[in-house]
Amino acid sequence: MFENVGGGEILLILLVILIFFGPKKIPELAQSLGKGIRKFNDAKAGIETQVKTAMKEPLEAMTGVKDGLQAKLREAAEPLHAELKIPASQAQPAPATPLPIAPETQARIPEAPPAASIPEHEA
Repeated sequence: MFENVGGGEILLILLVILIFFGPKKIPELAQSLGKGIRKFNDAKAGIETQVKTAMKEPLEAMTGVKDGLQAKLREAAEPLHAELKIPASQAQPAPATPLPIAPETQARIPEAPPAASIPEHEA
């Protein structure tokens, strides 16, 4: 934001502030600016806390529902595993692996035209 502000510009800004407000008002202005920044940071921290709390509750509820659903699915699969005589160690699902993408659905990068096909302008 202030990348292009050099020492001369900062000195000019401080001089203008000194002329407009005087040497007695500058400490009061700095104090009120500090209080304003502190209030802003406190409000920002409060909002961050509220957002984190608001996100945490639904996430915990969804995790609980997922765990319950997995338990119900395991209970429902036990009779099938027993009937098919599948050991419990093999009944666990394999870790998810990404499916391969067919070549015809992959993104294609257009090739650059050959240099000879680009017309040259004559002088």
